[in-house]
Amino acid sequence: MWLRRAGTVLLAVLLIFSITPPGKAFWWELSALSGFRGTAEPAPLELHVIDVGKADALLLRCEGETALLDAGTSASGDRVVDYLYRMGVDQLDYVIASHPDSDHIGGMAQVLEELPVGQLIVYPWPEEMCQTLEFTALKETSGTRELPMQEVEVGDTLSLGGATLEVLGPLKEYEESNNCSLVLRLEYQDFSALFCGDMESQAELDLVKSGLDLDVDLLKVAHHGSAGSSSQRFLEAVSPEYAVISVGPDNSNLPREETLRRLESVGASIYRTDTDGDLVFSWDGEQLSLRSEYHNILERTEGNP
Repeated sequence: MWLRRAGTVLLAVLLIFSITPPGKAFWWELSALSGFRGTAEPAPLELHVIDVGKADALLLRCEGETALLDAGTSASGDRVVDYLYRMGVDQLDYVIASHPDSDHIGGMAQVLEELPVGQLIVYPWPEEMCQTLEFTALKETSGTRELPMQEVEVGDTLSLGGATLEVLGPLKEYEESNNCSLVLRLEYQDFSALFCGDMESQAELDLVKSGLDLDVDLLKVAHHGSAGSSSQRFLEAVSPEYAVISVGPDNSNLPREETLRRLESVGASIYRTDTDGDLVFSWDGEQLSLRSEYHNILERTEGNP
């Protein structure tokens, strides 16, 4: 009888331990011995595109500092938090919301609840765009955690280790929330990347006309590869060598074939979370390595990407 009671107590302790941050980290370390872990040792710069279906969640890591750009849907919260623990991330310097849509900020409140966060970065979107249940939950959680929302404007810069994240857009007050997405340009040594949320062609054209430097090595394709984003003129200005699409199966049939053709026309190598799983781009100052959940080394470039 006492053995049964002892076993029950031990099981209860293990279950409680499993839902704590140290417990999650332990189980992820154990399970990751045979699973995807990204790079064995973090490169100076890593960009992780987390597979959260037709949603966005990206981990940016540079010289020991970390930022989470979007966090998928509310159903993605566990997936995002577990991924962070698996990658050895137990705190975040920044959590950044690209825009208030549910497939970008849905899991963000859970991230704030489970990990220490330095700054929560948002844009001063119109009040009517911030009435969603997900944004309301994010505001409530930020208040509970005593983590006020820090608003950024075009021209502002965030420092992430030795990298910079410059806010390029939105350039205007658009009616559509997608066009009000934060546009961020990352620069680190000779590597650059552009993150556009769900920005569509109208805002893309305004960026092109602005004369801003949009030419980058890697583009996180906007709006999951929809036909209304990644316009030809914009892609020619960006001229990415690599294009990453965060997408999953649903009735939208994304990414659209015309979007893929436009990306191919500018010479971009295309990677997708629905076919490649989690993706990690690592820049060590000399080489860019690409890894995925379903493949090993996808590609490695010598010198500047």
